[in-house]
Amino acid sequence: MNFKRVLGGMAALGLFATMAQADGDAEHDALAERLAPVGTLCFEGQTCQRSVAQQAASETRDEPDDAPEQGEQATGLDGEALYARASCGACHQAGIAGAPATGDHDAWAARLAKGTDALYTSAIKGLGAMPPKGGRFNFSDDEIRAAVDYMISEVE
Repeated sequence: MNFKRVLGGMAALGLFATMAQADGDAEHDALAERLAPVGTLCFEGQTCQRSVAQQAASETRDEPDDAPEQGEQATGLDGEALYARASCGACHQAGIAGAPATGDHDAWAARLAKGTDALYTSAIKGLGAMPPKGGRFNFSDDEIRAAVDYMISEVE
């Protein structure tokens, strides 16, 4: 009698172990997918494949299809469109981290007194908490100047 119980218990244990192993494989695959790299480093001249995460991000991106990819230029846009596309307003709309708020005469007066060339240089090379080109390295210097000109026009 005890032998049948022990044998039945061993069979049940084997069944549960097999089921646990199947669940473990699914969990392992899900974990491996979550920990997969989101990008790769490619050097000029190499052909690189986009990762699954990059492809999914580009498919769900809210930017229009003609939006510039990193490394491309957003040519043909006016200063206001460049201001919006480069997300300048993220800091300049509210004056975050010392950024002069767009349209704030007092905040821009001292900066304008230094001249537009100084403003262009600050925007292109970065100043304080603002990274060079506001972090949009795919924009040309002329495009950054156009965005600055738009912000200046909002002050006047």
